[in-house]
Amino acid sequence: MSGTCNLYFIHCLTPLHIGAGEGAGIIDMPIIREKLTGWPFVPGSSVKGVQRDYFRHHSSGQADQEWLETLFGSDLQQSKEAADTVAGAIALSDARMLAFPVASSVGTFAYVSCPLAIKRLLRDMGAANLSLLPELDWVNIVSVLEKEDRALVGFKDAVILHHNPRQAAQVTVELDEFQCQAEVDAALGLWVDQLAAYLFGDEFSKQMFRERFVLLPDEAFQYMVKNCCEIIPRIRLQEETKTTVRGALWSEEYIPSEAVLYGLTWCDHTGTSQQARAARQFVNRLSQAEQVVQMGANASVGKGRVRFRVVGGGE
Repeated sequence: MSGTCNLYFIHCLTPLHIGAGEGAGIIDMPIIREKLTGWPFVPGSSVKGVQRDYFRHHSSGQADQEWLETLFGSDLQQSKEAADTVAGAIALSDARMLAFPVASSVGTFAYVSCPLAIKRLLRDMGAANLSLLPELDWVNIVSVLEKEDRALVGFKDAVILHHNPRQAAQVTVELDEFQCQAEVDAALGLWVDQLAAYLFGDEFSKQMFRERFVLLPDEAFQYMVKNCCEIIPRIRLQEETKTTVRGALWSEEYIPSEAVLYGLTWCDHTGTSQQARAARQFVNRLSQAEQVVQMGANASVGKGRVRFRVVGGGE
């Protein structure tokens, strides 16, 4: 990585479908998942395409067109000769899962994460030389989560906590099929506070994330991201009669609303001052305000609306 390197976040406002083609199982149109973990992710090529479309629709004039080509590369469909194509200056990594929404018997839903997801985030930030989040008490995290049916929250006033009136000392979280005894970790609370400040621009969303965040063991998180995504049946109607076309029934899988993913963006080609300047302008524009953009399939039925934010070190 060279030049500017920053962290970006994707927050799903509606269910998101980035497809893996036709499925061989009971889901006809599954989402794309990592081979090793089975966790949903968003390819960097999809993120870059959305950013290119966004700036294309919010730009005007020849100078902006040249800036777009320097940043994202030549459009092969518009280029008359392949010899005229130029590689883009900016690179965006795949967006990895960080916090997954899960139904809660208390407080409606929780943002669930796990040590592996957080360690991957910290490792990626370290590779990018980004120090944006406070230290975590990993000794306490490991000692608590290695016990059976345990969870960690950052605050005593988390809305997902269930207080047992018969046993005052027992506080639990009930997420999907899991019931865990919850413990408060002050260092985790500081960490979640800072993360919420990067994720959201309004105080309401920050508070909602703060009071609903829960850390579960890796195995519990693994189960949830593999089995708790949304499955939505779809049909095709005949234009004349508005009745279902025979055989036109299929199911689609979605990353649910409220899921949070992250990735990195950096300047990959700084051979010229023009490329370096374009990359700085890209980061400056993204850092000024969050974007609400459409990503993935089925925009016409309200899917794929996400909030996109960039934070980081700049130069």
